[in-house]
Amino acid sequence: MEFKDFIDRKDYLERVNNALQREKPQFIVIYGRRRIGKSKLIREIMDWKRKDIYFLSDQTNEANQRMLFAKTATMVGMEDFDKVTYPDWETLLRALNRQVAENSTVCLDEFPYLVKTNPDFPSILQNAWDEVLKDHNVMLILCGSLISMMKKHALAYDSPLYGRRTAQIRLMPLQ
Repeated sequence: MEFKDFIDRKDYLERVNNALQREKPQFIVIYGRRRIGKSKLIREIMDWKRKDIYFLSDQTNEANQRMLFAKTATMVGMEDFDKVTYPDWETLLRALNRQVAENSTVCLDEFPYLVKTNPDFPSILQNAWDEVLKDHNVMLILCGSLISMMKKHALAYDSPLYGRRTAQIRLMPLQ
């Protein structure tokens, strides 16, 4: 893949794209300060034909987050995914696993917002990754701007997600 129109981030794009080209499932953590291009970087590698899911979480309640995620999945071609009311994240992630295409990428942008609405979310995601998503060869990207929360909930030794990431990128500001 060529990234000729993407200025000063080609090395990051190549790192993420190379990770996503591997045969095995990938769990990538991307973090860095606000407004430096993390979301743009991720959107640049998403393949909408492959039905990749890019979900930008916000600070609304947990039920609304699940509903918005389901709508996002429906918009990329997961037919009627938003017609079901998911009672919890585990149910939604298991349903996602049944419908997501092999080798698809699922990005949870602003991951710390999901943790704020449900402090158990890292544990739920760890269970979903271990039990279903990684066996479906899903490429999972967690992204966030709250660096301390990203470190605590996605990278730290005592995080449920520790040891699952296959790559991590701390995006630095442009010079």
